[in-house]
Amino acid sequence: MKNQVKTFKTDLYKKFLLFSTIPLIVISIIFISLIIKEKYNLILYKHSNIIKNIQYNIELFHKDIKKISILLKKDINHNEHILTNILKYKDSIDTIMVLDKNGIVQNISSKINKNVFTGYDYSHKFIYKEFQKRKKAFLSDVYFSSLEEAPLIAYVFKYKNHIYIIQLNLEFIYKLVSHLNISIMKDISISIIDKNGLYILDTFNKLNVKNRNSFFTTDLYKNYISKNSAGELIEYFNTKTNEDNYTSYRKLDNLSWTVIVKENNDIIDSYIVKISFIMFFIILIIAIVISLSAKKIAFNIVNPIEKLILNINKFAKDNLSKIDNNIQSDYKVFRTLIDDFNFMHKSIIKNEQSLRQQIIENKQQSQLLAEQSKMAAMGEMIGNIAHQWRQPLSVISTSSTGMLLQKEYGLLTDEEFIKSCNSINDNTQYLSKTIDDFKNFIKGDRTKKEFLLKKGMESFLNLINGSAKAHNINIILNFEESVILNGYENELNQCMINIFNNAKDALIDNNIKDKFIFLSTSIKNDKIIITIKDNAGGIPQDILPHIFEPYFTTKHQSQGTGLGLHMTYNMIIEGMNGTIEANNKTYVYQNNEYVGAEFIITL
Repeated sequence: MKNQVKTFKTDLYKKFLLFSTIPLIVISIIFISLIIKEKYNLILYKHSNIIKNIQYNIELFHKDIKKISILLKKDINHNEHILTNILKYKDSIDTIMVLDKNGIVQNISSKINKNVFTGYDYSHKFIYKEFQKRKKAFLSDVYFSSLEEAPLIAYVFKYKNHIYIIQLNLEFIYKLVSHLNISIMKDISISIIDKNGLYILDTFNKLNVKNRNSFFTTDLYKNYISKNSAGELIEYFNTKTNEDNYTSYRKLDNLSWTVIVKENNDIIDSYIVKISFIMFFIILIIAIVISLSAKKIAFNIVNPIEKLILNINKFAKDNLSKIDNNIQSDYKVFRTLIDDFNFMHKSIIKNEQSLRQQIIENKQQSQLLAEQSKMAAMGEMIGNIAHQWRQPLSVISTSSTGMLLQKEYGLLTDEEFIKSCNSINDNTQYLSKTIDDFKNFIKGDRTKKEFLLKKGMESFLNLINGSAKAHNINIILNFEESVILNGYENELNQCMINIFNNAKDALIDNNIKDKFIFLSTSIKNDKIIITIKDNAGGIPQDILPHIFEPYFTTKHQSQGTGLGLHMTYNMIIEGMNGTIEANNKTYVYQNNEYVGAEFIITL
């Protein structure tokens, strides 16, 4: 047995070592491979962000120039003072010229150009001819004029019969690039060229712009750029610096310019090698620590863990089964774990017994609540029947005694006899209908069925009509025809009676002169809405959140149990899968404003 245990622990140690060390080695190799593989994506992502930032800044600049064009359009008199102020506050603008349709300078303001003046014929210049070809506003490529000493870019537009030329120096491009994050610009150079290959910007060699050099004549363009698509990362060797480099390019939207980003490859490769070495060294140390720890874990912890797992399995299958309470361990954390499990085992058994007893008590309590609520409703019903039977019984008594008197004195005619008999029969049928409604309510039939809601409401009204009349309560009805409800008709009537009784008591207790209860049904979003409201002044705000709680009542103990609305809530929410809410509402009826409680049942 000891040899088997020893073999098991040794085997466990070997497997633990194997399955912990090998994955680390594999992960380290995969991680280093991913770093090498992903370096292209990381560099390309960085280049793409640089190009997007340049695009964004140029678009902002373009919008700014368009705003200036709008300002110039408003200056219908071509005020030279406005042109001077624009040049003063816009460093990127060198010259603003206003030409007539024939190319004659009407107004000019310039920082550098002293050779152009009002009346000067500008029609033979390149930028004017270019506008005549395009016939619309545009931002030009780089061009040199015989009148200027530096390369320029111009924004040209026409307004009414005048042509506006805004000449921009290329320094604004350098300023836009200088706004980029300096940390990501280290060892990176950026070039911007126009559609003809002329340099608009070159952060590595500014002379390329000044000397009007063409990018199309470089080895980078001929051997790499022209042979690869935009958005790809291109690796090339720079013969001038004897360095490996990466480059990528993309054409700017809405412009004929192209941005080329170049980066030194040697620094990136050196960084990857350093990261890889550090990762390998860390993983090696972790592997050694795991190897040393594995042996200790395997030989000193396996036994108590095995016994604890055995106890857990027994408890999971049958919590009443006997478990081993004498598990020992040299480690405090495992001793604590074993003690906690033993405590949990005892607590669960104890709590389970307590829970079973609580469930039994809760069931009994729920049954008692239901019976109490039913008895309270039955008491109300008996009172309602007494009220409803007074008038029919009085009519029957009057008709029968009237016939006797008429018969005694020989005054009873056939017509009077038939009339009295019909009256007695009608009132007897009414009493019979009242008994049927009361019987159905008392029987408590809990059968889910489809029934016409209006008919169900009429049955409810038959049950409470006598009480309403006895207390001079006017019931205002607004039923939607042909509404069919699939539910428990008897329980719905009990809910309505509970709400009615609370409204009736509130109207009586508050001495309301003109007593109203409004009852309406409707359909909204495929839901059936039943609304019942009164004009008793509403429910106090501090009481309103508690009205559906069991045994909560504002009446004397002899007048209320506090169960009616609680049982109503349970029957609507749990029994019918509906909702019920109560609030205070102010409304107008017959040009009079009333305040009362409103209950809304949604089924």
